[in-house]
Amino acid sequence: MRDDEYQAMFDLEQTLWWYRGMREITRGIIGPNLKPNENVQFLDAGCGTGFSVSWLKAQLNTEAGFGADLSRIAASFWSKQGLQTAAVSSISALPYVSDAFDLVTCFDVIYQLDTEGASAAVNEMARVLKPGGLLYIREPAYDWLRGSHDQAVATRHRYTLGELKRLLHSHGLAPMRATYANTLLFLPAVAHRLVSKASGGGASDVKPVGSWLNSTLGAILGVEAKLFRRFSAMFGLSAIVLARKER
Repeated sequence: MRDDEYQAMFDLEQTLWWYRGMREITRGIIGPNLKPNENVQFLDAGCGTGFSVSWLKAQLNTEAGFGADLSRIAASFWSKQGLQTAAVSSISALPYVSDAFDLVTCFDVIYQLDTEGASAAVNEMARVLKPGGLLYIREPAYDWLRGSHDQAVATRHRYTLGELKRLLHSHGLAPMRATYANTLLFLPAVAHRLVSKASGGGASDVKPVGSWLNSTLGAILGVEAKLFRRFSAMFGLSAIVLARKER
């Protein structure tokens, strides 16, 4: 990922429609399966600027939130987030003991890894989960949807839901919920991605938009978040799986 992407994330992840909407979807899927409890321990694998750790702490009513990210640029933002429980580390070699966490989250990380690296990362996430613990993973969907943003963030592979489920299952993680997301905006997003791919360049999608558009797009993802409490989508821009460690 380009270094400037971390600054863009830090500047926008609290307010940009995509981040806010995807957090609501995360809340809707994890919430029914892991109740807030001060004894819950979780790890955000590939935690970036650390904002997700702070957000999850509030959602789960716990202070036992940890992070790991390979980027020292990302780590430079942790103090600004009040995060003191993160490590500069590859998620393919996590510096945590086995069977330590009730929940591991991974938000758009392994798509930057090759096949071997992605497998090693999922194996490590499974290792640090307690038996019966949960993994929530979200990755960009469909390799044919590559666009200029994928150049900016160094995409290696965008996943189908089937690929993601098979990868988790191969490491002893049993999918409980599986859905695509960002479905209602799928068609305009496809058009945008195909145009950006044809025009070349490496412009990131992480950039501010007008307040009315930010509110409108956020509201659309908010509708999805409510729907996903009961239903799953057959297509979308992101692939999401919630899985349980079997052993």
